[in-house]
Formats: sequence, structure tokens, C-alpha cells
Amino acid sequence: MEIVFFRHSLLSRGGDKMVLSHAGYLADQGHSVTILTTVVETVFPIDDRIVVRLTGRAGKLGTLWSGFATRFRADVIVADIIPLAFLLFFRNRERVIYFSQDYDESYYFTMVQRLFIRSLYTLGLTYFRIPVIAVSHYLADLLRNRFHAKVIVVTNGVDTKVFYPEHDPDLALLKNDKKAIVSLSRSDARKGFDVAQKVLQKVGSECIDDFVVWTVGESCESAFPGLHHRHFGYVKEDELRRIFSSADLFLYPSRHEGFPLMALEALACGCPLVTTDAVNVVKNDVEALVSPVEDVGSLAEDVKKVLADERLSDRLSRAGFDFVEKNTLAQSRANFCLALDGIFKGRPCR
Repeated sequence: MEIVFFRHSLLSRGGDKMVLSHAGYLADQGHSVTILTTVVETVFPIDDRIVVRLTGRAGKLGTLWSGFATRFRADVIVADIIPLAFLLFFRNRERVIYFSQDYDESYYFTMVQRLFIRSLYTLGLTYFRIPVIAVSHYLADLLRNRFHAKVIVVTNGVDTKVFYPEHDPDLALLKNDKKAIVSLSRSDARKGFDVAQKVLQKVGSECIDDFVVWTVGESCESAFPGLHHRHFGYVKEDELRRIFSSADLFLYPSRHEGFPLMALEALACGCPLVTTDAVNVVKNDVEALVSPVEDVGSLAEDVKKVLADERLSDRLSRAGFDFVEKNTLAQSRANFCLALDGIFKGRPCR
């Protein structure tokens, strides 16, 4: 089978990682797999059996035009944003799959933009009946209830061969006998980095000498004035494993999630998680401490609880390991292949 993953960019986000993982597994099963994209800037390894091709178009409009204008020879075309799935349908019809890693309305903030995206969902999923693979039951229920979509759920999974506890003595020295709090720096407002800044400034106003802030991702050297802060930038998986394993808490105050891969990676490394109810795959006071979205006061209290209570921290870590065992990358990759099998009646994965 010839399978194409069509997307605008291949970067260093969780969604990019899952596309590369599924593409690599399909290639391992003997299929011809191509990732067609406009931008490639990723720290993630790319399987040698995957062909990565550039669209040759400039910008997002160029990517959208390629989706509309191209009739592919491939047997399956996978798009993970609804505008591309919608445009690909016109010349590729029943070979298109929408791989829903989030609900695309959440990317936009004006009513006009959101209504436009919702209209694409209505046309694509309700009228064109484009099949969907969704990464969470929350997304699946939303798409079924709102658009009567045909959805198969394949939850994301963490690679337990890569993410596991590995304490790093050099990172321990950087803590200088303090607790370390990890946060993700992203300009994407949905990830809530601005909330993390407010939370940690609030905690710092009460116990500034008790913790250090470690950030990964986009540049943010001046994000925490007055606090002890070290920024690691974009890091490869082995370094991220050591950071999570050596930290005392992962603060992830997301506003919207499909299935949060980075939260799973922290849990796999034994790092306690403080997050919001946007991360709806974990339960409050079981795998994580969970607060309402944008509730700075509640998040700050949860951070202080984890820093102060070693028994709570250990309990969250143990429950996190149990959760990860049920959500591994090996399971996710196999289930994605089976989902294609179900949609295409035995063609892709047999």
C-alpha cells in the first residue's frame, strides 16, 4: 500500500512525533510511506524508510493549494487538520482520512475564524463523510455529537523504551538542593505558558528560594524575572527523559488538548504532574493534581502541595506509571494500523 501523510509542517511538537511514529510503523509493516510537507524543522528522528518530500509551495496558503490541486496516486492520504482533509477530498475522495489530534476550532480566537472552521467540519465530516481517527474519546465524542462523524479512537501512547526514570547527577547539581519545576515554553496560547508564568510567579512570591524553574521549547530566557530559571531549548528525547526524571514536578496548565503526549512522557519518567482539566485523560488526585483551566490560584496551591508533600509526590508518580502502562506507543501504533485496516477493509495492514 502507498500511504501519504500530508501536512504543512514537520516540527518538534507532540503531533509531529505521533505522525512520525505511525509512519515509521506502517513502513515497518512493508508499506510505502511518504510525508509530504512544506516545512521540516524537527528534533525527532525520521525513519530511513519514510520518504519526506517538500510541496515546493510557499507558506500555509501554498500548502492548502497543494491539497486542493493535487490528485495523489497513493491508496491512503492522511491529513491532521480539517482544512487540509476538506481540500484533499475534492480530488482524492474516499482515500482521505482526517487524523484528529485536536479540535481545530481551538486554534482560533475570533468568531469569524471559528465559524469558518466549524463549517469545514460540517461539510467534511457530516456531508462528505470523511472518516476520522481521533486520539481521544473526548475528541471522538465531540465529533460524533456535533457532526455525526464516523470515528475510530486510537489514543496516543508514550515510548517506554525512550521515556523511563533516569536520574541525572549533573542536573541534580543544577538544582542546588532546591526542587525543580519543568514547564513547556510555547507561543501557542492553548498550551498555557502564560498561565505557567503567573502560577510560578505567585508561588515564588511565597517561597522563592525553595525551587528552580526549568523550561524546554521556545526561547523564554526572560520569562521568569526574579526566579531561578534555566532554559534548555528544544531538546532531544534522551535529554528530555533526564530532565523529567530529575525534576520534581511538571507544570502543564494547558487550555485545550487532544491527548497530551508530553504529559504522558513526564509520567513515564516518574515526574508528578500538575495540570488543568483540559488534560481530560488523567484523574484529579490520582495520576495528577488537576485544576480548572486558567485558575492560577488553584494551580499555585497544587504546585505547593507537590513540592511540600513527598508522600503525595510518590503516590502521583506510582499512579502515573500505572497509567502509562495502559497507554504505550507500541499499543498506539498497532491500533492506528488496525484503524486503517477497519476503514479500508483489510487493505493497509494485512
